[in-house]
Amino acid sequence: YTSVGQLGMTVTNFGVLGNGWNKINGEILPSCQYKQHTEVLREQVEYFSYAGLWIGGIVNGQRRVSTSIVDGVFDSGDEGFEYFATSGMGIKSSISSTSEDPMAQYYDPSSVSHQDFITDFKDYGSSNNDNNGITNHNPLGIDIHLESYTWNFSYADAFVLLKYTITNSSQDDIENLYAGFWADASVANFNYTDYYTPGGGFSWYDNLDGFDTTVDEAGFTRDLAYQYDADGDDGWAESYLGISILGGSIPMKYLKTNYYQWVWTNSNNSDYPAYSMPIDDNERYEKMSSSVPKGTGPDYTSEGYPASENSWLFLISAGPTGSIPNADTT
Repeated sequence: YTSVGQLGMTVTNFGVLGNGWNKINGEILPSCQYKQHTEVLREQVEYFSYAGLWIGGIVNGQRRVSTSIVDGVFDSGDEGFEYFATSGMGIKSSISSTSEDPMAQYYDPSSVSHQDFITDFKDYGSSNNDNNGITNHNPLGIDIHLESYTWNFSYADAFVLLKYTITNSSQDDIENLYAGFWADASVANFNYTDYYTPGGGFSWYDNLDGFDTTVDEAGFTRDLAYQYDADGDDGWAESYLGISILGGSIPMKYLKTNYYQWVWTNSNNSDYPAYSMPIDDNERYEKMSSSVPKGTGPDYTSEGYPASENSWLFLISAGPTGSIPNADTT
């Protein structure tokens, strides 16, 4: 997990972020915690149990989506848990080898940040069309190289940058590719609501989500998917989780960022029908390539998203991308 800054986030070599708050040798390691280096208990907030990469595209007219993790699927080999490690986890650091900092042992002049993680994974088995026995999984045939960057600067210690390089290793073209993130967010402070003690009070169901499309002072649209604890847990969980897509090899003017949210494992939301969980690749691609409609009235927030507290998840994605533009504007 990232340890040099204040945001401690688990990064894996199979596309998943977070560790589900599982104890390892009796210790709870950060899943996505800010702040992690503080003695002030009110500041030690966790933001998600799991999150992960989704990649979707059209192959020979068929919609395919490869997911690192989906609602309720936490085991390799299950439908929805569809990436496989092809390397371990490399570590590099820009912290000088003469420093007494623990990261100095990983000093490498080619590093980008104070703590670089480097790893590789793929969505297929031994051959490009091998699904490794996963039910309903139609691989895109892609290899993914991930590098994460973290700093300990006081002005840059609250975020982690994730850089993905996606390579088509199949014999087929992948058209209209979208890349995105699914997050099982739940903003909570375990010092206030103990996840592990029966009756401790921890709740998945007191969160609200949204998508910030306001324009900042530099003229950029924020396009930030976010979640917060609706009542702030008496001051113990008053900060926000935010995930944003920052760009890629395709200029941002060609990319559209999309946003969806739904309640955990609810594929037929009677209260908010548009806010329902996708259940197959066709529906997942539909949500990656479009945005959930905003609502009005007392059932929605002022930003247009559901005002009912619940175990909300969100998906943020961007695309479509391709190798060759169709015209000057696409």
